[in-house]
Amino acid sequence: MKAAARNLLGTLATGYILFFGSERLFWSAWRSSDSLPDQLITWLAYSALAYLFLATLSVMRVGSFWPLFLAGAIYGWLTEGGLASTLYGTEASAPFPFSIAITALSWHALLSVAVVWFATGRALTAARPKPLLLLVTGLGIYWGVWSTFLWRESPPIVPSALAFLGHASVASLLLAGAWWLSFRTEAHRLRPGWLGTSLSVCLVGAFYVQHVLRLGMIAMILLPVLLAVTFAALGRHRAATTNRETALFSRCPKTSRFALLLLLPLVATATYGVAGWLHLERVQVAAIVYFGVTGPLGALLFLTAFLRCLRPLRGPDHPPQPNAAD
Repeated sequence: MKAAARNLLGTLATGYILFFGSERLFWSAWRSSDSLPDQLITWLAYSALAYLFLATLSVMRVGSFWPLFLAGAIYGWLTEGGLASTLYGTEASAPFPFSIAITALSWHALLSVAVVWFATGRALTAARPKPLLLLVTGLGIYWGVWSTFLWRESPPIVPSALAFLGHASVASLLLAGAWWLSFRTEAHRLRPGWLGTSLSVCLVGAFYVQHVLRLGMIAMILLPVLLAVTFAALGRHRAATTNRETALFSRCPKTSRFALLLLLPLVATATYGVAGWLHLERVQVAAIVYFGVTGPLGALLFLTAFLRCLRPLRGPDHPPQPNAAD
């Protein structure tokens, strides 16, 4: 029971970290259509995805960036093709086949997993606070600039600097708490069980079935193929590594280290104010970011990760396999 409770709390904490990166960072403000019950339900849905993500890390013995990015891609495709339907080109802003990368790779794998989860976890456990300060500054600037896409929505969403700060502060405070709980429960070392895996698959599967019924063959084929191909590369990585214990994060940081995450809303709000002064509402920020930066970068990182995981590993932890003639 103690292990089950620890896994549950760790999954919920990781679920919020991914929810923060995929939802609150993306939308950047509390909209009139948002409600607290809806946000709680969305957090629980992301917690199911978080369990599958952590289970993938454990089963595939992920201990470095490249296989981690493939696990992030799986998380992204389950988000956009399982919970949502944007993977299948249902949004005009990301028609098929661009929808394969946008937003599964360009946001979920790249930002939610690689930056908000992996890079932040590494920075929190670094010997000195400088890496975390640099990450918070960079992510805060990105957050403040990205949020200006709301100004071009129909109708425009233009929160005041104070409203932006309030949303960012609450979201970041919960993020700091989620990270504290994640490390205390050692969520990154989760050992998946049949019950947690079954419940998570059933929850995501219930949404996926609705997409299949509505969209037909593209939903029935695309998501399984993407998952199968990516899991095949991760399986190759697993077969080539002798490491049974992942070492993505080294140790539990001091409690005071989590407080540095509260600088994030201050940097983001300051950037948001400067963006307003520069009249960035005239700039198509979303299109530039997606199609000019994160989309190509996410696709490139996925291709690199895929090829590197297919290639036999070498090194002290990955000795070359003996030749059949030896």
